Amino acid sequence: MLNMERQRIQDLREIDFSKLEFQDLRWQYGVFQSTSTGSGREKRHGSWIGVKTGLGEIEVKVWCQAAEKLIQQKGKQELLGYLTQWCSERNILKESADRIRKRALQLHVDRIFDNPRWVDFVPFNRRYRPEVLKTARLVTVVSKCCQKPGVVTQEQIDAACEGAIACPCCGRWSHFEVTDSALGISEHQAEQTNGMEMT
Repeated sequence: MLNMERQRIQDLREIDFSKLEFQDLRWQYGVFQSTSTGSGREKRHGSWIGVKTGLGEIEVKVWCQAAEKLIQQKGKQELLGYLTQWCSERNILKESADRIRKRALQLHVDRIFDNPRWVDFVPFNRRYRPEVLKTARLVTVVSKCCQKPGVVTQEQIDAACEGAIACPCCGRWSHFEVTDSALGISEHQAEQTNGMEMT
């Protein structure tokens, strides 16, 4: 991780990409600050919206540009395309293409597709990176809500909240029963989830 703690980054040229890693750009939380200029009747109000990262606070637009540039630098554009498509297909809030792209950038920088606790870990990787599932600890469960078998990771089960996980079939938080290994579950069943993330 870089040792570049800064207060505010408002231009892409302020970021040194020579040693930059994804963890340096990880979106920790959003930052909002109201601003004003002038005084009296001439006073104008505005806002500064940014992202807290390992580098400091970065204006949101600049963060998106930095994430895109780093992904391109690392040769991972294809994976970003997969995440953008994945988010678009699960866009239940009907968000704009820009918001979907920003969400895909966040997921990519977070390396969510490598996190076995992500509820979409199995269906996403089954579709786009099947080789990852060869080493994953997969478990078949039957959730109380749907009563259908579905595949999750052992890490999702280990992180169960009060004995409930996101149902691999409908996405609802539900109690479950482990039935067997993940063999024999169809790809269609494994992809039926709603995109929530276990953290």
